[in-house]
Amino acid sequence: MSPPRHIGAMLGLVFAGLLYGIQPAKAGPILDVTQFGARCDDSTDDTQSFQTAINKASAKGEILHMAGICRVRTLRVPSDAKTFILEGSNGTLRFMEGGLVLSAPKPGIPAIPYIIRNLRLRSANAYTDTAISVTGAFKGLVDNVNIDRFKNGVALIATSDNIVRGSFFDSFGDSNAIMISGTMASEQKVSAYASNNTVTDVTDIHGTGVFIGPGVQGTKIRNLRVLEAWYGIYAVDGKDDEDLSVSDSYLEGKRAGLFADGVDLTRVVNCSADLPSSGADPDWAGFHMDRMYGGILANSSVWGAAAAHSPVIVVGGNINVTGNQVTGPAEGPCMRLLPFPKPDDSPLLVSNNTCWASGGYELARQGPVAGNNNLWSRPDNHHLMTRNFLVP
Repeated sequence: MSPPRHIGAMLGLVFAGLLYGIQPAKAGPILDVTQFGARCDDSTDDTQSFQTAINKASAKGEILHMAGICRVRTLRVPSDAKTFILEGSNGTLRFMEGGLVLSAPKPGIPAIPYIIRNLRLRSANAYTDTAISVTGAFKGLVDNVNIDRFKNGVALIATSDNIVRGSFFDSFGDSNAIMISGTMASEQKVSAYASNNTVTDVTDIHGTGVFIGPGVQGTKIRNLRVLEAWYGIYAVDGKDDEDLSVSDSYLEGKRAGLFADGVDLTRVVNCSADLPSSGADPDWAGFHMDRMYGGILANSSVWGAAAAHSPVIVVGGNINVTGNQVTGPAEGPCMRLLPFPKPDDSPLLVSNNTCWASGGYELARQGPVAGNNNLWSRPDNHHLMTRNFLVP
């Protein structure tokens, strides 16, 4: 049964306020986990009390409040919830196992709105679980969360219209701060997409900043800072994956700043890629974007390239590469170009790029390339200081 109209209006005010930073009008009762017996004293197992509080608050569409340090095991938001709003007040959920699970995989049901904010999540069982897992018909906001010692910080699986904002992650090794993925019916068929998800104003140390699996469309990443990581962003070349937008981000990774081969319509603008203090793998690239149908790499830079192997920008397909700057590398070409092989394919466009103290380009695959006004400041490696590509 649908909630009464006054409850729907009340929730609309609450969500508008929390999503856009407006202080919402008073929204009626706020439930506290201590009302259900949770101690939050960093000693008691509060799982049963906390789960009861989640069930009651989500069924009524009321805000659930917590404070202190609550020791818990896996917590689940019911798939028939009206909504889920958890206000952490900078308290801590210390998971002895599992994490916070929002799962509504049944197709065709209305999306359940949620907000999780002002909260720390810690794992006592390091790097084996997911802190916040959202699957299926949920949409909402994870805001100002601080997560460490999890295999995945936030996982968005076959879900759409979610925002992860203003949050900090401490990952490790092959763990991910944020994982976004669809689900696959087979190797070549997507059963459910993850679409129109946004990551903004997020910092990650170690691991991978954002891992994008198969079955993903319409991901927007802005102001992402990734430090001492394996990858800043890693996107799997999945079936029909497209529309990845990355802007105003700093991506530091031992294996790559950004790796997004085969993800069509990828746009990377105003970003920087760098090496961590541990150095780079032999095939490191600041930006690795091969097999691109459409898309752009523009006004971005690669730093620390003098310590890297060559080349540090790898681009292919018919992507537009314009206005980028590389300092270094010590030897070899600055860019590797892999255009589509057919003469009548749209050309790979390379214009107005600057590679200081390095060679120019390596044409690793024959095909149409166009562009002009590129500056390679070491003329011995690929011809002239300013290279104008022939019109195909």
